[in-house]
Amino acid sequence: MSTRAAARTRSAATARPAPVRQRPAARPRPAARPRPASRGGARARTRPRLRLGLLAIPLIALALGGIVWVNVAKLSLTNSTGQAIERARSVEAETARLKARLDQREANVIRSAQKRLGMETPANESLTPLDARTP
Repeated sequence: MSTRAAARTRSAATARPAPVRQRPAARPRPAARPRPASRGGARARTRPRLRLGLLAIPLIALALGGIVWVNVAKLSLTNSTGQAIERARSVEAETARLKARLDQREANVIRSAQKRLGMETPANESLTPLDARTP
């Protein structure tokens, strides 16, 4: 007998037996419901169940398509609004330019009319202020 085998037999003889574990009691299962008999026998067709995945994918695609459509419409509206604002700014600039030109022409007309009618403004040295208190 080898030393290993001898050691095994000695330890087996002196070893205490392991405590025995008790198995838990089995729980009773609920009684199964009896299935209703099919009307058409063994070859009866079962009604296919509507699966959520088959319906959910098109609904999600439709919702995402709607979101994209709304964003495109919003972008189009923003673009047209920007163009309208740009046109309004250019019209305002043109109006200001034309008004300045009109004011300049009016001033020229007024000056030429004053010269023709002899309504020139005298120089400051030739003006004498009147005193209202003198009798």
